[in-house]
Amino acid sequence: MNSFDKILQNVNKLQTLPTIYSSISEALKDPLVTPEKLARIITVDQVSSFKILKVANSPFYGFRGRIDTISQAILYLGFDEIKNIIFALSVVNIFTKDKIILNFKPTDLWAHSIAVGITTRLIGSAIGEKELENYFLAGIIHDIGKLLFIEFLPNDFEKVLKLVVQKDCTIREAETEILGIDHCRAGQILAEKWKLPTGLQDAILYHHNGIKENQTNRLIASVHIADILATALELGRSGDILIPEPNFKVWDIIKLPKGFFPSIKKKLIEDFDQTVRVMLYQ
Repeated sequence: MNSFDKILQNVNKLQTLPTIYSSISEALKDPLVTPEKLARIITVDQVSSFKILKVANSPFYGFRGRIDTISQAILYLGFDEIKNIIFALSVVNIFTKDKIILNFKPTDLWAHSIAVGITTRLIGSAIGEKELENYFLAGIIHDIGKLLFIEFLPNDFEKVLKLVVQKDCTIREAETEILGIDHCRAGQILAEKWKLPTGLQDAILYHHNGIKENQTNRLIASVHIADILATALELGRSGDILIPEPNFKVWDIIKLPKGFFPSIKKKLIEDFDQTVRVMLYQ
C-alpha cells in the first residue's frame, strides 16, 4: 500500500470532531438561532467554555478581560467566529502532541500554525476584508496534512525531515519524493472528509502557491504570505529550513499597505505568545 492509500485509509478511521462542534454546526443551520441557545450548548462542555473565554479575552481579539460569559463572547465575536474557535480547539486535541520525530514536535507545528492564523487575520484586517471569520482558522489548519503524516506515517515522515536537510529542499519537495503526496493534498483530503467550506479546503491545498488556478483569492494569498512571515520570524516550526519565496502575483491580490510588516511585528509576537499558551497549554 502506497502512502496516498495509507492516508486515505487512516483519514477514514480518524475520529470525528467532538459533539460540541457538531451541535453548534447543527444549531447554526437555524437562521433564528439565538446567542442564548448557542451559549447553552457550549456551556455543557466546561473545558471548551473555559478555553473559549480565554481566547476571546486574549490580546488577539482586543477585549482584554471584558468578556465574562459565553453569551458575551458570542455577541462580541459573532456566531461564525465562535464556531471556528471551537473547531480549532477541537482539532488541536484530536492529534497526538507528544510524538517527537527528529526533535520535531507537534506542539512546535501547532505554534507555527497559530502564528500563521494570527498573521492571516491581521492581513485580512489590513486589506479591508469584511468577513474575517475564516482567516484565523485557515491559518490554524493550513499545515494539518503534516499532522496526518506525523500521526500515521511517522517513519516515512522521519525520512522526509532527513531529506529536507540532506538536499536543502522544501518539505513539500521531500514529501513528494518520499511519500508521493504532499501535506497540502493530504490536508485537503481530511478537510473534505470533515466537510469544511470550499474556501478553507482551497486555503489548505493552495497555500504554498498563493493562488488557485490564476484566480483572485484573498484568503489563499493571505495564508501564503502569513506562512512565509511566521517561518521567517521563527514562530514555531513548520519543518522547513528554507524560507520560501512568495509568489509575486499575490501582492496584486492583497495590496498590503506600506510599512505593514514592521507595524504588526510587536502585536503579532504578543498575540502569538498569549494564544499559544491558551490553545496548547492551559
